[in-house]
Amino acid sequence: MKRSLILALFSLILATACAPFPQNLMRDAQLAVSVSDVQKEPDRYRGEVVIWGGVVIDALNRRDETVLKVMQTDLDFQKRPTNTARSPGRFLVRCKGFLDPYIYSKGREITIAGVIIGKEEQNIGEILYAYPVLEAQEIRLWEERQDPQYWGPPYWWGYPYPWWPGYPYWW
Repeated sequence: MKRSLILALFSLILATACAPFPQNLMRDAQLAVSVSDVQKEPDRYRGEVVIWGGVVIDALNRRDETVLKVMQTDLDFQKRPTNTARSPGRFLVRCKGFLDPYIYSKGREITIAGVIIGKEEQNIGEILYAYPVLEAQEIRLWEERQDPQYWGPPYWWGYPYPWWPGYPYWW
C-alpha cells in the first residue's frame, strides 16, 4: 500500500513537470483574450496575463531589451503553435536582456506567457498596423519540426517479387 502511494505521488509530480509554463502563469492566464480584442481595446486588457504563440517574424535587439515580432497562430493542448498558414494577427513581445536573433530567427515557433502592456503602431509596407505589446514573463522556443521518415515494407522492393522477370522481358 505504501509503495503504491509513493508511486502514485511520484507519477503525479512527473505529470505536472510536463507543463510548458509554471502553474501560477497557467492559472492566471486569460485564454479567451485574442490579438484582435487587444487591438480594438488595449486599455481594457492592460495588465492581463495571456499565453499567445506563433511564428517569429523578426527579432530586434535594443540597448536593454529584445523586441520579437510574432505572427499569432492557434495553440494545441501543449500550447505549441499549430496551423501556421492561418493567423488572426501579429503582436510584439518585449523581453528583458539579449536574445540572439540567430536562435530566435524568422520562422521559429514560439509560445509566450506575458502581460499586456498596450499597443504600438508600426508600418507593414505602407500600411500602419496596431501591434498589441506583451511584456514577456516566460518564453518557450520550440524545436524545429522534423518530417517523419517512412520506409515502405521491404517485401515490395523490385517488380512485384524478386523472382519475376521485370520489364520489358514479359512484354
